[in-house]
Amino acid sequence: MPDYSELMQKARADTECATEVWADILPQFFGQRLECVYTKGSAFKTWDSHIDYVPVISDVDIHICLHDDQPLFIGSSRDFDEAMDLSEQCEKEFLHRRPNHLHVPRMQVIETRFLKQSEKYTPSRPQDIRTLYGEPNLDEMPSPDTIRSGDLEKVLIEEEYVNDLPRRTLDRTGLDFWAIIRQMTWRVSPFPVRILTQSIDDPIDVWSWNRTKIHKALLEAGYDAIAKYYHGFYSAGWKLYLSNFQGLDEYRETTKNGYYVLYECLKEAHRILQNSKSFN
Repeated sequence: MPDYSELMQKARADTECATEVWADILPQFFGQRLECVYTKGSAFKTWDSHIDYVPVISDVDIHICLHDDQPLFIGSSRDFDEAMDLSEQCEKEFLHRRPNHLHVPRMQVIETRFLKQSEKYTPSRPQDIRTLYGEPNLDEMPSPDTIRSGDLEKVLIEEEYVNDLPRRTLDRTGLDFWAIIRQMTWRVSPFPVRILTQSIDDPIDVWSWNRTKIHKALLEAGYDAIAKYYHGFYSAGWKLYLSNFQGLDEYRETTKNGYYVLYECLKEAHRILQNSKSFN
């Protein structure tokens, strides 16, 4: 049994360092265009068990807002080289500051301008983010019913993807599964939350919970199957990481648990939708 306590301490030090590196370099890179930078998500939350953060499976969200409300890169022929330079600078600086790191955190840079273009976008609360640069201008929070409606729609809209997963996986082996898992991670993480928001008085609060609390809430709400596969996905993800991404069984176990999280959540979303239609 791995010593998750020690591993999580090292992972936390890595994520903190990587976040600091990006916070230091981004203002140098984008200069006066940069309005604000903040972080949120699993890497920022409290960790109560090993499922709350899994190296490489989990990511570190960096949200960027520019004064000119333009894309980070605006079509110059130098865009690609500049992007590569930024990535390299941040990685080298991280390795310099953390020579004895457990892992190099997987960063996910998100342009807030794209989030705000969605009618179903739910902004963050001030207490759910950590400001790294500038002052975020967070939008007004939508009503609980609007949040629930958007959450349910975002589950249902993935039905084609979920139904296509058997075809996507039938010819995979070894490292090929990583492409499947990467596409799963950003769906597996929010799907159970979107189901829980349907029946909880303050849906936005659910988005601030770590995975340990989400897992507990799923069990309390009677979603035993979702809870089982949700916990299984991140536990298998740790096994995959500790195998140095060489374990064939670990690839399949992670993929299997991820699929069934999505499948069970989609099934529950259809049940909720049908019940709402019957009620109306």
